[in-house]
Parts: sequence; C-alpha cells; structure tokens
Amino acid sequence: MALPKKIHPAEEMVKAVYEKGVLRPLRPLRLKNQSRVLVTLYPERHWRNEFERLLRRMKARTKVIPQEVIDAEITRARGEVKARRRAARRPA
Repeated sequence: MALPKKIHPAEEMVKAVYEKGVLRPLRPLRLKNQSRVLVTLYPERHWRNEFERLLRRMKARTKVIPQEVIDAEITRARGEVKARRRAARRPA
C-alpha cells in the first residue's frame, strides 16, 4: 500500500481494554467509520516503568542545567513543532 505524498500524522495514545477478543478504547475516537489504523500494544505498567526510568535518567543528566533553561528549551521546541505542523497543513 503506497503512502500519500503529504502525510498528516494524527498520532495519539489511547487507553483500551481487551475484552472477549475485542480491543475497546476507553474514550471515543475521532475516526471515520472503516478507518484503518496501526495499533501498537504496550501494557500500561510496562510503559509507565519505562517512562519513569527515562525520566530518572534525564533528571540525572540535567542536574547542572537550571530548570529555567530547560523550560525555555522545551517551550522553544514545542513552538518549532507547532510551526512545522501549521506549515505542513497550508496548501502548496
């Protein structure tokens, strides 16, 4: 299956419960009927452990950097990502 030339990812994390052979999202999804999606299964407990481990590593590596600098860099990076997404949505 070929991908479209311009792709606009709508990646989101959704919690779901597996019951009687069906994966059921815990909240409504903004999808059209018959939409095809790629699902990656990642048990929540495992995900949380991995996230906490990465957070500890990040905090250990950034101890010498003032929190204000970190906050400013995160804000700047978010702005760049938003600007790229807006630019990608504009017609060519």
